[in-house]
Amino acid sequence: MNSSSSEKIADISFDTLNTVLGLKKFDQKFLSVLADQDSSLHRNLLSYRQQKTNFTAIELSEFLLALAPHIEAFIALNFDIENETKASCKRITNEKAIHVFKKQFIQRRSRRYRGEMDIPYTELDLWLSQQINDIEDRELAVSQYAVSLLEDTEKFAEDIKRLTQWIIHIRKNNAAANISENWISFKLPALIDYAQLVPLEDISNDPVGRRQAKPETYVRRDGFCLTDHRMNLRQTMGEVNYCIYCHDHDGDFCSRGFPENKKDPGSGFRVNPLGETLTGCPLGQKISESHLLKRDGHDIAALAMVARDNPMLPATGHRICNDCMKACIYQKQDPVNIPEVETGILTDVLKLTWGVEIYLLLIRWNPLRQEQYLPEYNNNRRVLVVGLGPAGFTMTHHLSMAGCNVTSVDGLKLEPLDEHLLTSPIRHYSSIVESLDDRILSGFGGVAEYGITVRWDKNFLKLIYISLARRENVGLSGGVRFGGTLTIDDAWYEGFDHISIANGAGLPKVIPMINSLARGMRQANDFLMALQLTGAAKFDSLANLQVRLPAVVIGGGLTAIDTATELQSYYIRQVEKTLIRYTVLEEKMGREKIFAGLDEENQGILETFLEHGNAVATERKRAADCNEEPNFLPLLRQWGGVTLTYRRGLNESPAYLRNHDEIVKALQEGIFYAEGVEPVEAMLDEYGHVAGLRCRVKQQRDGLWLASEEQILPARAIMVAAGASPNTVYENEYTGSFKMDGNHFMPHICHPSGVQPVAVADNCKADEFGPFTSYSYQDKRISFIGDTHPVFHGSVVKAIASSLRTYPEIIKLLDQQPEDPYRKKMDNFTSEFQKRLSATVDRIDTTHPAVVEMWVRAPMAAKNFQPGQFFRLQTFEKFSRVVAGTRLQIPLQTVSGAGVDGDCVRLLLLRFGANARIAEQLKPGDPLVLMGPTGSPAKLGHQRTVMVIAGAWGAAVMIDLGRALRAAGNRVLFFASFRCQDDIYFKDELEQCADQIVWASTTDSLIECRRPQDSSVQQANIIELIKDYKNGNLTAGNEENLIKLSDVDEIMIMGSTGLLKAMQRSLKDDLKPLFKDGVHATGTVGSPMQCMMKGVCGQCLQWQIDPATGKRTRAVFSCANQDQPLSWIDLDNLGARQAQNRLSEYMTGLWVNHVIEQLPPKKK
Repeated sequence: MNSSSSEKIADISFDTLNTVLGLKKFDQKFLSVLADQDSSLHRNLLSYRQQKTNFTAIELSEFLLALAPHIEAFIALNFDIENETKASCKRITNEKAIHVFKKQFIQRRSRRYRGEMDIPYTELDLWLSQQINDIEDRELAVSQYAVSLLEDTEKFAEDIKRLTQWIIHIRKNNAAANISENWISFKLPALIDYAQLVPLEDISNDPVGRRQAKPETYVRRDGFCLTDHRMNLRQTMGEVNYCIYCHDHDGDFCSRGFPENKKDPGSGFRVNPLGETLTGCPLGQKISESHLLKRDGHDIAALAMVARDNPMLPATGHRICNDCMKACIYQKQDPVNIPEVETGILTDVLKLTWGVEIYLLLIRWNPLRQEQYLPEYNNNRRVLVVGLGPAGFTMTHHLSMAGCNVTSVDGLKLEPLDEHLLTSPIRHYSSIVESLDDRILSGFGGVAEYGITVRWDKNFLKLIYISLARRENVGLSGGVRFGGTLTIDDAWYEGFDHISIANGAGLPKVIPMINSLARGMRQANDFLMALQLTGAAKFDSLANLQVRLPAVVIGGGLTAIDTATELQSYYIRQVEKTLIRYTVLEEKMGREKIFAGLDEENQGILETFLEHGNAVATERKRAADCNEEPNFLPLLRQWGGVTLTYRRGLNESPAYLRNHDEIVKALQEGIFYAEGVEPVEAMLDEYGHVAGLRCRVKQQRDGLWLASEEQILPARAIMVAAGASPNTVYENEYTGSFKMDGNHFMPHICHPSGVQPVAVADNCKADEFGPFTSYSYQDKRISFIGDTHPVFHGSVVKAIASSLRTYPEIIKLLDQQPEDPYRKKMDNFTSEFQKRLSATVDRIDTTHPAVVEMWVRAPMAAKNFQPGQFFRLQTFEKFSRVVAGTRLQIPLQTVSGAGVDGDCVRLLLLRFGANARIAEQLKPGDPLVLMGPTGSPAKLGHQRTVMVIAGAWGAAVMIDLGRALRAAGNRVLFFASFRCQDDIYFKDELEQCADQIVWASTTDSLIECRRPQDSSVQQANIIELIKDYKNGNLTAGNEENLIKLSDVDEIMIMGSTGLLKAMQRSLKDDLKPLFKDGVHATGTVGSPMQCMMKGVCGQCLQWQIDPATGKRTRAVFSCANQDQPLSWIDLDNLGARQAQNRLSEYMTGLWVNHVIEQLPPKKK
């Protein structure tokens, strides 16, 4: 961060708030003011910081509550917002009348009233209107009037009676639904029925027994704007006043957890009727205290109280976590909606002038903390944090606060922030808020970015991103794969002292059902990531994500819930975007030409999309004419809708147990729910596409779910959300790095003599939880946090808590390590290392008709690249031009490495599809994302004879691989199949990659043969070509064959699925006699890929088969191992996977051609 800005906030310079020295001076100023105002509190604060005061829990609360208003006053004074804070306080205190009215009249007097109801409601309502003045805010006016009556209950007895009757008419006789439904004062807690937390109604005559929400609760959703705008101030204050502030008697179980025995803190936590352990807030947040401050109108003080234990509070709260609610003292009736209050506390401060800067200040300077109340000076310690999800960004915060130089990396693309956000103060939060429907998809936040939907405001992530990006001792880098771009050994070599692994969950589970992973079937993670990271849902995006209706989502967790709602909304966006682009293309090209490029199946799909797109347009027009929001639900239902299925009962599902409110909200969007449904088979149509889900429908008897009959659910899309495991991919790649305990790293604690394994703790508040892995090399250790850790997996707030609890252990460990006497203190260490992790275009050659050659300067990627590996190439959304309403961005592209030169990686992009056209527009210096290397390096062997069969795609790999094979002492025979001479690229290099080449053209013209040992033929059938080679029937060639097929030890096939199929079949049959027994054949599996991080999204999942029986054995992540034994590959499945987005890709290609034609010629 360049912190040279001279811009000021009132009398505070920007540097003051963003440097350690500036914050320490700011703190000294506060202490001085506090000493003048309250010398006793000042002494207590100093003693508290020096840990000389042994407060009881109640005394600590009292101390914090006394101190917090002083912090607020000091900030308001220094930010020159005293008038704003006073006005905000007045707004809150004005609301108190509503809560007095609710408590005294609605909850007490109306319930106790036993008199006659002798006055009609209309007469009472008219009378009441005459008593009040404010008709704009009638609830407040009525409340203030009611409170005034309490000043003399005898004098106003008749008026109190009238008002009480008016209330009873509304509550019991439903006399005024607008009041009973909308006034906070009439919102009363309901009793909890744990077995019926989600109201549902049956769908009559449904063969699967699907259920739905009551139609009157349906909401209209349009697109991907924020769907939940949270409570307003009055609603929030209703929850604040419902709280009974249990901290004053050690009863704040929302924070500390609900004890099994209140008199015995060591008795453990209570378990609720759903079997959930009531641990309370994993962070131990001072909830009750913050509510009390909020009640009294202290917005900033309340925020300081929350940020004391939860500096990452933008990433928690409403629609994220509810551990606190579950442990609320109210166990038999609705709990206090603590997450709403927490988020309301944050947003109310953000609405203030300089609200963003106040939040950013309070997470770095917070006198309420006993530790980390200020950041430390640089301690010259270096820590690598792997992952920038909730656990990773929280660990980055705490370690940087402790003075460490922190480099935090993530495999996702990380869009850079606008420079002014890093170098100038932000006056108004509204200036940085983006609509979720068209915001830049930053990539920051990991699962919080791609896994959580627009039910939650992702603008909050930007606050945390800005905070970390401004710090001089923090470096944030995206597109970095741990185990590829950067290894453990690399980290130690580069000078890091510790690694903290926070790379979340991975390895989504595949359901063992017939035709699993058929075309139209996806992993839920794959869908959500494509939707929310590549930007498929945005009108200006070129990302491809093709889905059809009806759809079925399999799973009972929150991922399944999110997938169902987003799939429904995305379908509307997809057909709308298809129609818009088609209309332009039809005018330009004509219908016949567009449809001519499609087979019969995709012509039918396009017709359906256009028909549905027109229906959407019609509904939009109707809604606009009626001045109302469009209602797409009838259309979605007409087209089959989205059904969520779970193998057991709804109230046994993980989503119900953890956060039933999300199910309620999803069903209000019109989702169907089917309980007791076990998938058996994905039914396919004549084209091999999913057409239905055959399932076993079970009935519950005596608490057991027993199979009764089979039914078929119509389904053109099936999404699987069957759970995931901790991401331990590094151990799979570098076996022996870590000891495992089942599917996760074995937890360890650290001693001066080494690490010691411990059992997995019962819950996230256990004293000993084992923050370290087994890794131990000299004085180096590796910790693991978040979803990777078995104690903290499964929720955002637990991930954050894992970092809060682990960072002190890391600091303790670092303090024990001797300082390296040869290490220079580099204040710019993180920024310098970031450059080594980054990628920029070094040079680009677009002159070849077949490929775009690009050299990318990416030092760490180049260092670790091995022949046969590949990369995920992306361009930044932020820097991409928008032409004709289209962002010319490469959403993602799998591209093979074609060699390295120093710090540069060579890439060859074939000229087909949209991405190569966009790549042509790049120029030297342009930043890129080059995630990798990934995939498995080729097994080179030694002194073998290797036969390579490749076409235009495989030749890019061969340029580097062939050289490596020959350098290892192997002989290489290369069958190179191209359409014609013009399609061959870098022929000189290809000749150097093989001892002998057989050039095969698939058209009439022969490819020039320049070496005596090479041959050239016209042959489109590779099997016949190999036979001709064996029999000496080649029609060209200047010398006899040098390499005999009988000498071949290894066959590598890098080509189309059709080529792989032909070779797989023929090597068992007519080609088998041509080779020696036991010749090993591998095929490069060109699965569709997205994350390419070896088991996160699951798009690359590919079935393997038993060569003897042809039956499926297991599904593998082909981005982890792209070169597989040819006989193991289920090539029918591969072909189906490759065709998932066929129509979308075709239409995108046409659209990109149209858009690029509108660009001015590229300057040479």
